[in-house]
Amino acid sequence: MNTSLNDKQPLVETPKKGRVFIRTFGCQMNQYDSLKLAKILEPKYNTVDRPEDADLVVINTCSVRGKPEQKLYSLLGEVQEIKKINPNLMIGVGGCVAQQEGENIIKRSRDVDFVFGTHNLSLVPSLVKLRKEGAGPQVAVNYRDEWEELPLGFTEENRTSAFVSISRGCNKNCSYCIVPTTRGPEVSRSPDEILREIKLLTHRGAREIMLLGQTVNSYGLDFNPRRSFVWLLEQVADIKEVKRIRFISPHPQEIRDDFIDLVCSNPKIAHHIHMPLQSGNDRILKLMNRNYRRERYLSIIEAIKTRVPDMAVTTDIIVGFPGETEDEFNDTLDIVKRVQFDGSFPYIFSPRPGTKAAEMEDLVTQNEKLARIYKLIELQDQITKERLAYWVNREIEILIDGTSALDARYLKGRTPQNIVVNLTDIAPTLSTGDIVKVKITEAAKFTLKGQLLGMS
Repeated sequence: MNTSLNDKQPLVETPKKGRVFIRTFGCQMNQYDSLKLAKILEPKYNTVDRPEDADLVVINTCSVRGKPEQKLYSLLGEVQEIKKINPNLMIGVGGCVAQQEGENIIKRSRDVDFVFGTHNLSLVPSLVKLRKEGAGPQVAVNYRDEWEELPLGFTEENRTSAFVSISRGCNKNCSYCIVPTTRGPEVSRSPDEILREIKLLTHRGAREIMLLGQTVNSYGLDFNPRRSFVWLLEQVADIKEVKRIRFISPHPQEIRDDFIDLVCSNPKIAHHIHMPLQSGNDRILKLMNRNYRRERYLSIIEAIKTRVPDMAVTTDIIVGFPGETEDEFNDTLDIVKRVQFDGSFPYIFSPRPGTKAAEMEDLVTQNEKLARIYKLIELQDQITKERLAYWVNREIEILIDGTSALDARYLKGRTPQNIVVNLTDIAPTLSTGDIVKVKITEAAKFTLKGQLLGMS
């Protein structure tokens, strides 16, 4: 039978999507997990920018230091006020604090609907479903020996640079660090899956790949036969569409000559290495269980900078470790001066539950800690200023990765040293992912300005 266009046809309604707000605290690994979580929830939730606009709020937590943990409960207080207005709002807590505290989070904050650990991202849709069906608050914090099945090749809207996890957990057992507790022992990810994800990302526009791991250069030591991080870097570099490779963070204990050779010779590996120092004093390094000493750290830097003088080096430093004397702190300042770090991330020691350092007698007063960190920041700011001034009137290639924060009409990019360069001229023919040559015209506090010279 023929039907006309005017005949009524049954309509199939598309289920209305919910709205999810995800707040991330902590490191790049947590940012990566949040991107994956957004993709997992995508079939039923669109992401929004404010918790007030959401049906589901997920907080991805960090427990490496005390402050992010405090931020969790502060944010939970704010979200609970929103829940008073919108009783159907669901609240989830994930990440390292969730792994560490489990159901204690629900006992402390009874408006929390579910808690999931660092190995349980894939379970979040099920936890939401169970809670909606009337089940009680859900907790999933079990460790898994195998990798979860998570979406591949997903990144932020700006797809020029993309995170890819290559391992999880850590075996180093630094005396101050809670990561082995919250993320478990080190497990390397299948190289086939890593490379497949990178190829998907480059197909979708990524040109720079940031490899993530608690200790990236321990990659593959748990395989039989063993692989190496250097081997993996070579495989990634062989992917034609990858223009630049970064990684975070290598541990000085695992750095060998083959790593230095590759970092200094492969044109795709960015001229930037972030290598945590933590302290410049050997006694403190031993108490931290860092398994290297100051001269070893300095020798690695010298070996790299001798071959690549413009290599940027950044680091992490802990100030006020239990028992640290003024002279021992001055040893750290001495290394900062000798290395001339392009940037450093200093932190006041924060005792984490269950770590050896939390049991140590802390002889450093809060006022001393504050005085030391201000001194370190002042020194680093001066060095950073000088390091940026070095680039003025020099030519360098940058990878375009978005619009300038100074003026949206202009583009910006990053140098191989990971320095932001804001272009000072409009270039309508350029787009994100292009590599262009610029002349640096001015140095700001943390960034550079440059004029476009040409494409490579």
